[in-house]
Amino acid sequence: MSRYPYDSDKILAAAQNWRDVALVGGESIFSAGKIWTTENIETLDRGFTQNPDETDRPFSAKLHDQLATCSAAVKQLAAEIMWILLLCPSNISAERKRENVRAIWGWSGAPFPAESEWLSDEILPGIGSAGPGFSNHRPREFTFCLNFLLKFRKLDGHQQASLLEQPWKFAEWLQDVPDAQARQFRHMLLFVLFPDDFERVFSAGDRKSVAERFAGLPFSETNKMTAVAIDKILRQTRSDLEQKYQTAELDYYRNPLREQWQHDWKTLEASLTATHVRQAIAEIEKEGIPTEARSSTYEDGKRFPPKLVFSLACKYSTGKELQRREFAGGDDTSAFKILRQLGFSIVPKDLIGDLVVKFLAQANGGEDLRTSEYPKEYRSLQIKVGFGQGGFSRVPWIAFLGPDQKVSDGIYPVLLYYREAKILILALGVSETNKPTYRWKTTEGLETVAKFMREKHSREAERYGDSFVDSAFAIPDDLHLANLITRLDKIIQSYDAALAPTAFISSGNQPSIPDVTAAKAAQDVFIEKELFDQLLERLELKKNIVLQGPPGVGKTFLARRLAQAFVGTLDANRTRVVQFHASYAYEDFVQGYRPDGKGGFERKDGVFIRFCRRALADPGRPYVFVIDEINRANLSKVFGELLMLIESDKRSEDYAVELAYSTEEDARFHVPSNVHIIGLMNSADRSLALVDYALRRRFDFFDIKPGFGTVQFRAHLIDRGIPEELVEHIKGGLSSLNKAISEDRDLGPGFSIGHSFFCDLSADEDAEDAYNQVINLEIVPLLREYWYEGAQAEDWRSRLLKA
Repeated sequence: MSRYPYDSDKILAAAQNWRDVALVGGESIFSAGKIWTTENIETLDRGFTQNPDETDRPFSAKLHDQLATCSAAVKQLAAEIMWILLLCPSNISAERKRENVRAIWGWSGAPFPAESEWLSDEILPGIGSAGPGFSNHRPREFTFCLNFLLKFRKLDGHQQASLLEQPWKFAEWLQDVPDAQARQFRHMLLFVLFPDDFERVFSAGDRKSVAERFAGLPFSETNKMTAVAIDKILRQTRSDLEQKYQTAELDYYRNPLREQWQHDWKTLEASLTATHVRQAIAEIEKEGIPTEARSSTYEDGKRFPPKLVFSLACKYSTGKELQRREFAGGDDTSAFKILRQLGFSIVPKDLIGDLVVKFLAQANGGEDLRTSEYPKEYRSLQIKVGFGQGGFSRVPWIAFLGPDQKVSDGIYPVLLYYREAKILILALGVSETNKPTYRWKTTEGLETVAKFMREKHSREAERYGDSFVDSAFAIPDDLHLANLITRLDKIIQSYDAALAPTAFISSGNQPSIPDVTAAKAAQDVFIEKELFDQLLERLELKKNIVLQGPPGVGKTFLARRLAQAFVGTLDANRTRVVQFHASYAYEDFVQGYRPDGKGGFERKDGVFIRFCRRALADPGRPYVFVIDEINRANLSKVFGELLMLIESDKRSEDYAVELAYSTEEDARFHVPSNVHIIGLMNSADRSLALVDYALRRRFDFFDIKPGFGTVQFRAHLIDRGIPEELVEHIKGGLSSLNKAISEDRDLGPGFSIGHSFFCDLSADEDAEDAYNQVINLEIVPLLREYWYEGAQAEDWRSRLLKA
């Protein structure tokens, strides 16, 4: 199964040559010379792994500087290591792989062996997708490869030969290489060395999904398994499937197997909404969590298992619960990405515990200053770890920073480790370098760190004495991680409140919320300034506008910029965004009865009424309400009596009405004149009903078109570091595609491809590969929906891909 359906013989032959010539023999695979030596590998390890570059520069730029003083042989070794790292991935073009290897080899000053058979198009097409994570974590993959080589070099010749003759013994041995459990190159290496025993499934999520689906294992079990244990399950599964289907020509990424474990994530992503997730959470709160479901910090400090939430949300979206055993969970999985896109945060259950344990071990060591391997985010806060600069600090720390907050200038939850006293303090941090702009809303009853250390431990606090102690732990005997995590989550809730606009320190010279001008907002969108100004003008006069256009033209982004420009500020209290869907109701939008948590029901205002009441209390300033996918809901039912009240000439008390759930004691309601509405519509959605005349009469409609030809789009990509050649390729190719779509009598301009598919392209050395991934994974599937016969979509694929 592993070798099918690809013509893998030449690729595997290249890997076997590398094994014999380089890994075992120590010789170069591209030229004469012994470069795969222990000495060269150790030198490369010192220059790269032990000399970390924590800047945000591309990997190749950092590697170049790290190896600047190394010999030519070491630089050639780095190039050949890059070759073996890139041998398997099929989502990176052969030309791009050659360029990566060529660039590193060129640092040695020796001519590049371009004619080598191991650098040909027949060898470099790849044999399985590594996904974007492989490129994003290339430094870690490179480090893992070096650690593997160093460990292998410590064996004598007999031991090396024995390992290479015994696949499962080799796999068990490889498991002890640092970071093996998390590295994709670990799976690639086993496949190319032993293709009859290991699968070409390189994604950790895919490996677990296959094991869960075909071996009938729960996620709670596969998530705890070692990589070797999953390898063995996949090997047995392959044997079982070959017997079942009576053929060895099976592949997990092709039917009939693919459809059994991979789901249509695009459809789920389009249909699943935040309301469905809320419904799932409500069901869990009512029914409880099954014992076999894995708990994880989810939202608002509560504990909800993400896979259980997603499976139940699918039930509310599609009518059928997606069984947890049928999909994978984890940071890089489709299910978790969809939840995050809907605004929900997912935090691994053991993230903080693992972080603290690792931090304390490194702090007690007192030597290693590196922080690059720590998590970067927790509950939407940035994580920063500090051990000192130049010398090791006496008070290492872990800070959790909100927007615009810095350790040197701000407030933040923080863990302070007073190493000599062996005391870990969880504190409400206050910067000591600069006086912070914000302040904690309440510190009543809390001691400062200085007072706590002086009175409880009879010593002075070396630093951070002005911060406030929430809790303290004697290390190691009194460290209760569960209690620490609970207290940290509570502090973060207080922190969110402290960063609200009202939490500014009252002072005449303190900054206010930034203003936004129309000219400034228009710079960020890919439409003409004249159209942007017209939209603002009609939003003022008509009160209600609709932006309609094909997928990816940035309608939501444009709406947010319009809203900010219209209200003249970034104040989030004066703008609001909601998304309509088929089950969106009057009770969600206007008013209705909801469970009160005590076995009864209480009347609650919907999101639009709450927004209007806020605007009524602030009549001198404009407010903007944005409705995404406005035509996905039954508008007459959702708006009810408000469909009349949103008309521009009925925004006064003269037209106030009783709401459907009003009582005699309630005042009549009207939509205030300072509330303006922006609706968004996807013109390429075949599933949407036509917008009725009542809505069209109350809104001005504007067509938003792809911005590939705009100056702003070009400038945006150039500013991100995208090569000009690639920018021109995108502009020309996508403009030609949109022309063909617009002229198709079954499609038309409303089905054009938008520019936002390409706005987040990587600016590193893999920019072309990132572009090709967008074409393969997002554009071509969309074209297949447009042109059902498929041939036309494939033709455009070949025209759009960057060779």
